[in-house]
Amino acid sequence: MTKTIRLCAFALAPLLLLAACGGGDSDPAPIVTDAPPVQPRPAPQPQPAPPVQPAPPEPVLAASYTDLVASTLSATPGWGAWVAPAGRVAVGGVGCLGTIGYHQHSLVSVYKEGTRLGIPDNVGRGGCTYELHTHDVMGMVHMEADVAKKFTLGQFFALWNQPLGTSGTAGLAGPVRFYLVENERLTRYTGDPATLELAPRREIVIIGGAAPAELPKYRWPAGL
Repeated sequence: MTKTIRLCAFALAPLLLLAACGGGDSDPAPIVTDAPPVQPRPAPQPQPAPPVQPAPPEPVLAASYTDLVASTLSATPGWGAWVAPAGRVAVGGVGCLGTIGYHQHSLVSVYKEGTRLGIPDNVGRGGCTYELHTHDVMGMVHMEADVAKKFTLGQFFALWNQPLGTSGTAGLAGPVRFYLVENERLTRYTGDPATLELAPRREIVIIGGAAPAELPKYRWPAGL
């Protein structure tokens, strides 16, 4: 009987020891579950490129001649009368005319939506006659000075008191295009229009909006 009790006590000892260490009251291990898979972000969609605007058609020079004076002398004026600056002051490096030792002509043609507009007459003729001036609406710029000089389109526009540039010229909204007609050839000019020289018998064509399909090839009268 005593032996049986000892065996039972020996068998219960580990259980009592485990209970004393708190093994019987331990919390259950947490259950770990798999996290939901991360969905990849959709790739950004490329933005459509803006439509390419076609370049406006380039005008061509007429094959036959048009009389300069007869075709431009009745042009529709596109601007009001020129207002002379106060006093006999130089404008853009252009002064009042004194002795005439040099006299040449250059033509400035301004087109708005395909129509040629007449530049005001007597630009540069008020208070004094300037070295650059017009007589009528033809767009003929008279270059007169005591000695031969180089004048530019920028100087004439400064005297005319009108803006000049590809983004806007004399009330024409941009883009404004510039061309040269010289020696029976029409060429596009893409530089600074203010630096264009008013060379003798050179036509400077300024186009705002739609261009005429064909530009006249003028017959200059003798003496101009």
